[in-house]
Amino acid sequence: MTKDMPLVFETFLEKLSVSIDEGDFREAMADVATGLDILAFAYLSLPPGSDGKPMLISNYPALWTARYLENRYQNVDPVIVRASYRKPPFRWGFDLKSF
Repeated sequence: MTKDMPLVFETFLEKLSVSIDEGDFREAMADVATGLDILAFAYLSLPPGSDGKPMLISNYPALWTARYLENRYQNVDPVIVRASYRKPPFRWGFDLKSF
């Protein structure tokens, strides 16, 4: 990661503390991603039950995120599926073996 990680997170927390809407949250997330040399981020909030609409805040292209939600890919996305039943942090990526 970066040697400035404490500063990046401190700035992130400050921005979150004054955030008032989704745009502020997206900006804070984009700034921390940039500060940590992360190209893309996504925050997905799944409502309880199957009838509610998920909320997705990310810097992925809007056409892709719309397609993702329309096709309900969150139901088969291995990262989302794993995160829904395993609360501790975990590693994921192309270089890791299937769980």
